[in-house]
Amino acid sequence: MKIGVATSVGLVRDHNEDAYWVSDPIFVVCDGMGGHNAGEVASSIAVNVIENFCFSQQVSLSQIQQAISEAHEKIAQKAKDNSLVGMGTTITLGIVEQKAMESWLHLGHVGDSRAYVLRQGHLVQLTHDHSVVAELVRNGNITEGEAVNHPHRHVLTQALGVGEITSETQSYQLEPGDYILLCTDGLSNVVADFEMAKVMQSNIPQLAAETLIDLANKQGGPDNITVIIIGIP
Repeated sequence: MKIGVATSVGLVRDHNEDAYWVSDPIFVVCDGMGGHNAGEVASSIAVNVIENFCFSQQVSLSQIQQAISEAHEKIAQKAKDNSLVGMGTTITLGIVEQKAMESWLHLGHVGDSRAYVLRQGHLVQLTHDHSVVAELVRNGNITEGEAVNHPHRHVLTQALGVGEITSETQSYQLEPGDYILLCTDGLSNVVADFEMAKVMQSNIPQLAAETLIDLANKQGGPDNITVIIIGIP
């Protein structure tokens, strides 16, 4: 697999609360929240748990759920520290399994970071945003156009370390030539899907990741930005 990864603090924030880990075949992005250094602590804990989790060779969705639950519990425990109260993080975890003639993407997800697949020029969002505005769109209360500038568009309905969570998991069959994109909302909130698809189609994964970061920053870079792109042979 060809892999590209890039991250940026953006143009508004003073430090980067995103965290990521890339270790073929395991890929994870996390977007911390909580202000000061708390978000950075939460995202780092989540990534550390995934790094050290003993996934079996034949990955199951229950294993992914277990790993995410372990990260959630560790962050919640750490958040009992007065200086870290209220911290949390998103997580989007992808594990690529290649066996015989088939390739699969196994996903675990909480929050509003995202996983996409690009196939034959068409970019499809695989994960659902766990946010107030996304729920309103899914329920038909507002349109996607109204969601763009909604005052609660950044309010999450669940995050690791906060309250109760129900992680979203799925397995998606891949095809040769597919590209997987994992990203934080610093990218997806400011760069349109068609622009992301165009960049991914036109560049090798590392250059595509760097170009997407540049595009987000050209749009004002209002948030931290992290991008992982994986090309399936």
